[in-house]
Formats: sequence, C-alpha cells, structure tokens
Amino acid sequence: MRAGISLGSLKRFERTGEISLERLLRIAFALGASDDFEQLFAPRDPRSLDEIIAEPPTRQRGRRR
Repeated sequence: MRAGISLGSLKRFERTGEISLERLLRIAFALGASDDFEQLFAPRDPRSLDEIIAEPPTRQRGRRR
C-alpha cells in the first residue's frame, strides 16, 4: 500500500475508527491531507507560567464506554 500500512490495519480503521497516530499520519500523507494536521495542532501564542496558573481549570468529561 502507498501508506505503508497493512490492509488489515486499514480495514480495522474503516470498521472501528480506531488507529494509531502513526498510521493515521501515514494515511494522511499518502492522501495528500497532511496540511489538515498542521491546522489541528496550530501553535499558540506564548504565555507566562503565571498566566497559565491563574487560569481556572477546565473540566473535561470522560467518554462512556
């Protein structure tokens, strides 16, 4: 395969939606969609530690399984 992953891994991803980040990136590069990851992980403006500590914590809900 062009992405360098096995057909079984690709079928599992299509069936379950579960895949390692490395394999997902390989697929993205093979499809010419790697620019989408740059937008997803865009750099943020630098901040001081005091600013980060002063922020109220954000709560995140866990996924139910």
